[in-house]
This record gives sequence, structure tokens and C-alpha cells, in this order.
Amino acid sequence: MSVRERKRKKLIRSLIYGSIALVITSVLIVLLVHKVSKIFGEKPVSDADKTKKTVFNTPTTEPWDPNGIPNIEHIIASSEVLSVHYERVKGVGSYEIDYRSEAGEWQQAESKETSCQIPINSGFTYHVRIRSVSPTGQFGPYSEEAVVSAEAVIPVIKAEKKTSYNITFSWPLTRENATYVFQYRPKGETEWHEFPLEKPEIGVGGLRKGEIYEAVVAAYKDGFATLRSEVTEFTPGGTGYADPFYCVNAFVKVGTETKSVTYTAEQGCLGVHCWAQFETPLCSDVDLSEELLKLPGGTAMTIVKDADGNYICEKDGNRFSIYVNATVNNEQKEGWVLGNALFVDLAMIYPDSNPYSVHYNRTNAYSSLFTCGGNGKKVDLKSEDKTRYNPLKAKNGKESLTVSGFNQIKDVTGKVLPNYGPREQMPAVLDVALALLTAQRNALDKGYALLIYESYRPNSTSKKVYAAMTDNKYFKEEIEKDKKKRTLANGFLDKNYTEAYFIANNSNHNKGIALDLTMRKFTSVEELGKEVEMQTKMHTLDYRCDMTYNTREANTLYSIMTTNTGLVPLVAKQEWWHFELSKDPLQFPCVKEYIFANYKI
Repeated sequence: MSVRERKRKKLIRSLIYGSIALVITSVLIVLLVHKVSKIFGEKPVSDADKTKKTVFNTPTTEPWDPNGIPNIEHIIASSEVLSVHYERVKGVGSYEIDYRSEAGEWQQAESKETSCQIPINSGFTYHVRIRSVSPTGQFGPYSEEAVVSAEAVIPVIKAEKKTSYNITFSWPLTRENATYVFQYRPKGETEWHEFPLEKPEIGVGGLRKGEIYEAVVAAYKDGFATLRSEVTEFTPGGTGYADPFYCVNAFVKVGTETKSVTYTAEQGCLGVHCWAQFETPLCSDVDLSEELLKLPGGTAMTIVKDADGNYICEKDGNRFSIYVNATVNNEQKEGWVLGNALFVDLAMIYPDSNPYSVHYNRTNAYSSLFTCGGNGKKVDLKSEDKTRYNPLKAKNGKESLTVSGFNQIKDVTGKVLPNYGPREQMPAVLDVALALLTAQRNALDKGYALLIYESYRPNSTSKKVYAAMTDNKYFKEEIEKDKKKRTLANGFLDKNYTEAYFIANNSNHNKGIALDLTMRKFTSVEELGKEVEMQTKMHTLDYRCDMTYNTREANTLYSIMTTNTGLVPLVAKQEWWHFELSKDPLQFPCVKEYIFANYKI
């Protein structure tokens, strides 16, 4: 083969191989372009696809079926929610769901879906019906009514934070925005104390330690009540933070009527004014272990909250730590003090603006009523009927003695007693205030309210009255008995009635642990009447005030003041109006001067 022929064949092979390579390269380029276009570009759309897409995106309207009925497929009632599912109606704009509880009024809910959920009260049977609503607001026919019962939720009361006087109660939230009625009563009573509430919690105070109580609660929503809880029994006990005067209740009973009432200040002890009888430590802690300073006797204080919101803590028995704001050298100090070392103002704890509370007439602060009987004489039955007081009769039941009029104690009666303090206050130790919790409850239970004339009396005032009685020889006056002239001081009626028998130089009044009081009678459970008449007027110092001669009303007062209160009468029971703490008087110092006469309230 010639050289020329070999060159020609070589050229042909090169052309063939080049063509093949070009074809392969072109194919690869096309494939690459297609791939890139697929990734980054739009996929080509055919005319058919374009037509299909246009048809799919064209909005269509479905005519409303005015005869379509959204029949209820299923309905479920839980404790709080009614779940309803129903059939679809063509061209519907929305659905109106009507529902009512038993015989109640129809209420409406709206949904654009074929299901809805409606909040309900538990424990009731519900009726439901549904109709369609066109886009223009026309209504279709109702479905048949469906009836379903909601599961009952019974609140379970939990008693916690127990102290000797207070218990806090709580129960599960039955429904949002529900209202609650909480009731409690001493076990065995027929009437309930009732409290409407906005939240499922309440603190109840003024309870008796160791007594058994009963409580129930019911939840209300839109006028409907869930089932009442089971009766829960509870007994106060324990120690801790609690205001014994907060939320204190009693039943006032007049004839066949009974009413549940509250008789203490709404805020309990908060804001009450108090003062130390003697030098008292002010401490930084509730356990009274870290002393800040000593408060001089007579330091002005007000019960306030500490940084944690606490202000009174029961330690043991009726021993309390109290958080106060104190004025010391014109500076304000705060801390804890021993509550039993304080005088408190009873008129702030038991405000007499409340007809069911304790009431006051502190006469010795504006016009002393101290009087003394004398000048006994024989009277006949006709004149006897005209006197307010029953005269004493001789043992034979025929001859009677009475006292004509009253001898005003010279230099005392009708005058403001010296160093006595403002008439607006009624000072006493905290223990006395606690005793009144029960005493006033006892009074209301019998249809009365207590009326206090005197609590703390300065020792200097007692001495003034005693001196006036002695100087004027009221107990030296003679009366005739058994045809003999006898004096009260010589033991008339087997008792030695002397000045000291009634007015002691160191009276328990001078320690703030005694009360002189009587009662007012309720004419109905809504209206408080006048002061009750006893055998003598208040502070009439002669033999007739002796408890030996108690009237029926005076015996009622005795029962009220000594039943579960810790109060007792004078040892010889010589004054129907006087009751004092049964504790050792030596625990309480004698306060000679009214050191708080200028306290502002």
C-alpha cells in the first residue's frame, strides 16, 4: 500500500472518530442543559397541561341547598365540653348550633366546620339542634334534637393551713369564670354559714379548737349549679400564721328566726391600734429571738403586714407574735412583738357600726355613772310595782325593803374621771379580745349583743372613786331590818358591803383583764333593740348588784360570759356586770396611768 493511500485511510479514521466524539459531546451537552434546566428552570408545560391548569384554578360556586339538614352524626358530653359532629350541607356559609340545659333557654353557637365544641356545666342534661346558614344569612331547617347528659364533677374540699382558729379550704377548679358558694357549720347545727366566692378558695376564722365542723361547696355558671360536694368534716388545730379575728361568724337567733352573721372587722387585726403595757422587746423575727430594741411602755403601735404578707402568728395556745409599726422617738420602727404583752383597742376589732358586733358606752370617759344606794324604807306593793328594781324581801316573804332613789357619789358621778383616756377607745389585753370571740357568739345565739361600759381603768381612777365613796360614808348609812338599824358595812344580808367590796385599790380593771358589760336585745334577726334592764343600772354600788339577786336576764349574761370563754365573775360574785380572765392576775402588771390618752385613732 502506497504512502498516499495510508494517509487517506488515516484521515478517514480521524474524521469518523471526530464525528463520533462530536456526536457524543453534543449529546452530553444536551443532557447537561436538560439537567440544569430541570434544576433551575421551569419545566415546559404543554398546551394540554396549560388548559388543565386553567380549568383547575377557575373558581366555581356551589348553590346552597335550602332543604339540606345537618343531621347530627354523634355527640359527646364531657364534664365541661359538649362535642358535636354533623353532616355537611351544600353551599353552606356556616352552621348555627342551638343548645339548652334541661328546661333552660336556648343558646346559640356558630361554626363554619362540621363540628364544634361548646363549654357546659357538668351534671346536667343538654338538648342540641343544628341548622345551616347560607352565605347571605338565610336559615335552613333544624336537625332533630339530640339529648345527652354531661358527666357530673363533684368538687372535693381540701382543708389545709390549719391553726387553732382558722382553716383555709380549696377545691378543684370546676369551670373557668364560675362562682362558688361555700357553706360551713358546727356539726349538729341546722343552719349553714354561707359565702359566695369568685375563686375556689376561702379562709374561715373564729373557729373553736377541737370542735367538729361540716363544709360543702357548689359551683355556679350562668345560673346553673353543678352537684354539691359531699359533706366534709374538719377540726381546727395546729399553729402558724392566722388572724383569729378574721371572718368570724355566728348565728343570731330570735324566736324561730336564724341568720348567719359576721361580727368582727372585715380586715381582722390589720390596722388595729395597740400599745405595750410595759417595756417590750421589738424583734426582727417571728420567733422573737433577735431583739432590735426595747419599746418603752406606752409606745404607739399599729398592726401591719411584714414583707411576706404575714402579721399575726400563733405560737402555742393563744400566745401570738404580732408584726407592728411602732413610733419610737418620733421614728417609725417595724418588727415582731409578743401579742400578749399588748393592750389592743377592742372597738377596732369589734366595730359597733356592725349591729351584730360588740357595742360600747364608755360612760366614765364622759360622764361617770358610779352611784350608790341608801336610805332603805318599807314600801307597800303598790309603790313596789312602780320601781324598776325588785326590792329585797324579808325571809317571811311579807315585809320588803327597797332603796329610794340613788345617791350620786360626790366628786365622781356626772364627771369625766381623771386620767381616763378617750371615749372612742376600749382598751384590753389581747386575751380579753380572744375571749370575746366566744362570748359574742354565745350572746348572738341567744338573741343578744354585748354592750361594754368599761374595760381597762387606770389605777389612779379606781383610787379616786374609792376615796369619794369613803369620804361621803355611803356604806355607813343605816337601814331598818328586824326592827333594828343596820348598816351595809355591818354585814347587811350576811355580807360585809364596804367600799372595798366594790372598788378595789388594785382592781383587775387596772390590768386590762376585766370587763364591765351588759346586753342589748335583738327585736328580730335584722334589728337590734335597747339595753336590757337588770336588777340595777350599771355601776350602782350597793347590795342589789350582787349576783345573789340576779334577774333572769342577769343570769343569761352570766351564762353567756362564762361558757367556754375563759372568763369568770368576781370571786364573791358581787357585781352582775363584772367578768375577768381566769388566768393568774399576777401575770399582768397594774397600769396606774392611762399612758395612751392622746393616742390618735
